Amino acid sequence: MVVEEVYTNAFDARVVDWLETGASPYLNDSDANYIVAATDLINEGDWTFPNSAGSGAINSVKLRVELKGSKTEVGDVAVYVWDGTSWVLAGYATPTTSYAWIEIDVSAILNTWAKINGAEVYFQYLKTFTGSTVVRRLTRKVDYTEAVAAVEFQGDGLTGWS
Repeated sequence: MVVEEVYTNAFDARVVDWLETGASPYLNDSDANYIVAATDLINEGDWTFPNSAGSGAINSVKLRVELKGSKTEVGDVAVYVWDGTSWVLAGYATPTTSYAWIEIDVSAILNTWAKINGAEVYFQYLKTFTGSTVVRRLTRKVDYTEAVAAVEFQGDGLTGWS
């Protein structure tokens, strides 16, 4: 099995209700780039990823989000994924008061290589109490079994041996 994990590489700014800090795409592998939400029911997106180098059988696909809240129970972040046809609620990321990675299994949504390569992500902040949430990293993690090339043999393989 092969595990391929890549950071987002593009932000198209389709919806920009959160506060962006640093350089686009904001959720790459950098402490200096991030987004912040403090108002209920605001959206931010869309992020995309580099095309996968993978082929063969897809075992699992996960999104990983690194985030934190300003205090306990500030509210979840709803994570939506574009599957090539529609936006699907993939799950929720619940922040803690220090940065932590949350992993959301999207295997049922991104179940083909075309869907994996065309995937987009946006967030919706579901604030329940006064406070804010910071998201600073986003990755796509694909676990797959490589395709095995067929090998054709001709003859008995023993010709010329004595």
